[in-house]
Amino acid sequence: MILWLSSYPKSGNTWVRSLISNYINYKNGKSVFENLKYIKRFPNQSQFDWIEDKEILKKDKFEISKYWIPAQERLNLKNEFTILKTHNFGGSIKEKWFTNSDNTCGFIYIIRDPRSVVISKSFHHDNSIEESLKSLISPNTFVDTEYDLIEFRSSWQIHYLSWVKRTYPNILVKYEELHSNTFDTFKKILVFLNQFKKIEVNDDKIKDVIELCSFDKLSAEETKYGFKENQGRENFFRKGLIDEWKNVLTKDQIKIIEDNFKDEMVSLGYL
Repeated sequence: MILWLSSYPKSGNTWVRSLISNYINYKNGKSVFENLKYIKRFPNQSQFDWIEDKEILKKDKFEISKYWIPAQERLNLKNEFTILKTHNFGGSIKEKWFTNSDNTCGFIYIIRDPRSVVISKSFHHDNSIEESLKSLISPNTFVDTEYDLIEFRSSWQIHYLSWVKRTYPNILVKYEELHSNTFDTFKKILVFLNQFKKIEVNDDKIKDVIELCSFDKLSAEETKYGFKENQGRENFFRKGLIDEWKNVLTKDQIKIIEDNFKDEMVSLGYL
């Protein structure tokens, strides 16, 4: 069964992935980035090699929805617990759901203030704030990933709702709380994870892994080993700041985000 580590892009997914991977594989002699491989990304090319007519996906990107669950069924043939990272939205396209209860046991959803997300997206994709803002609010945002497969992300709002409205066991992790109180927030994640994979929740081990996966350490690891998901940018692990948007976004840009996502931002405490 699959436990999803899900988020809209640039919300802290890779940081949480690093923490969990290095906690489960604690002191195994591998680097932080090597341990990231424990949690693979979905979709990636190896999970969809069985599709015979890949050209159809280029003609109609919505066709990818037909293959989501069959790909997960293949992954679950071994009947093993698996954690997968995804930026895909959790809803349905053409009545084809992203996942179902036969393949999913639960999910961890990481949420971040969209005013911060848009800045991080702009840096990561090397485009303007305006371009990142358009994709943030568009309900039809598709991305051709570095794995030559299609992710359907939709808008920040639809992505969030598509996951939190599902009835699977889940935990909502706010990036801001993980940033300001990493120990307690990560410990809550591990307690939740323990429902599906028996692990020892140890305070000293938590502190050690948090230090190992600090932004400074991750940035140093990236410089030393490189990071495939960086897509050629100068640094994947940038600043991870909370209120950077106050000094970067214009009043008009802030208004667009707050007007589009008002209800969700209020419920999450961002407004």
